[in-house]
Amino acid sequence: MKFITENFEVIVILLFMVMIFMSALILSFNKYFAMYFSNKKFHIISSFDLNALEGTKDFTIQIFNKNINDIRVTGFGYVYKGQNIDFYQNFIKERDLPKDHKIVISSRDHLSTKININVLKAIVSDINKGSTYVETIKTYVTDGLGLTTSANAKQVRTQVLKMLIADQQEREKVAKEQRQKQRQEILAFQKKQARERQLKRKEVYARWMLKIKSKFRKKNPS
Repeated sequence: MKFITENFEVIVILLFMVMIFMSALILSFNKYFAMYFSNKKFHIISSFDLNALEGTKDFTIQIFNKNINDIRVTGFGYVYKGQNIDFYQNFIKERDLPKDHKIVISSRDHLSTKININVLKAIVSDINKGSTYVETIKTYVTDGLGLTTSANAKQVRTQVLKMLIADQQEREKVAKEQRQKQRQEILAFQKKQARERQLKRKEVYARWMLKIKSKFRKKNPS
């Protein structure tokens, strides 16, 4: 008791620090278990991948199952201007799976697939009807219950925007070259016509000169 009395303040401070440490530890465990047993099923990541070795460009969709149960997937892809661009059947076809194959992501596992960058660009371009401005693109996944989870795909939007602008610039360059070629052809045609008219004038002049000379010869026979 004497030891406790003499060191009461130190003991209180130590107990207070222990309580703070235990509270932080308990909160950390609560957060971990809350996330582990969370009903939020999916975490979606969509990225732009450049393979420097092969020189290929792709978009990658990764779907993580955060649920404690296995989950069936019935669709995934991108959403643009309210339209779903679904790559579920592409995924099945690329892996030579039956058309009615059911994709299931195991608990704490993930699904990963590559999307052809030019296919998505062409679809967005069609939806835009010629405009190069790209609105928000989202990645989505739909489960067997019809519930959809989505997430912004900023990298995808950025790359699609760059490609559409590059395509537009290339079209303008080709159109400019065609206009220059047409102008050159028109100028060449005009020069050709001018030369032909000049030759005709010379021919007419030569014929008249021959007629005049022949008349003078008749009037002044040698």
